[in-house]
Amino acid sequence: MPSGIETGALLDRARTDLARPDASPVDLRRHLTRVVPAVEELLAENAALHGQLARARTCPVTHLPTRAAWTERAGQVLAQGPTVVLLVDLDGFKPVNDRFGHAAGDDVLAAVGARLAAWSAAAGGTAGRLGGDEFSVAVPDTLSLDLDALRTLLTRPVRHQDLTLTVGASIGSAHGPAAADLSALLKTADAAMYQAKGRGRRGRRLAPLARLARVLPFRKAA
Repeated sequence: MPSGIETGALLDRARTDLARPDASPVDLRRHLTRVVPAVEELLAENAALHGQLARARTCPVTHLPTRAAWTERAGQVLAQGPTVVLLVDLDGFKPVNDRFGHAAGDDVLAAVGARLAAWSAAAGGTAGRLGGDEFSVAVPDTLSLDLDALRTLLTRPVRHQDLTLTVGASIGSAHGPAAADLSALLKTADAAMYQAKGRGRRGRRLAPLARLARVLPFRKAA
């Protein structure tokens, strides 16, 4: 197949021939038989690149936007009006992940991600996974947000094989006007989240976690 440069040259030649009043149908047909397959391959390569970009911008476990993609979407929410930014960190996630393996941890992350995505979408906003067990949300500041209800939603038990896994969630929030600085809001939400977690700052524990992972046998409802 011709390269992109060669395809461009073929297109230029075909365009020139098309502009000629005495263009030969045979010459045009010959150009097209070379141009069309080359263009089709370039389009296929472009589609593949877009797919790779989309996958890179989407967490494969939670299907939420990754940090860069969420930041872009959060900026769109901020541009539309006053916004609330939330940071969510799962309490007791590491013991579950360490004891029962990454598959169990992934099931917890996937469940939390799905719940957070549905909640934020219903509020007209967007959720993302920043990394590890930390999530972010940006929603319009038009409703009275019940963070206790959100915490209850996110910490509902998660089934993994024959186990029911439960983790806690610490949530920090920050309110900003339209077009506020997202970085500043994230910093404020981060401080509030770690205050809710019982820490003064990252890495320094001030009090035991209020909730740890509970692991219970899973029983089907009667």
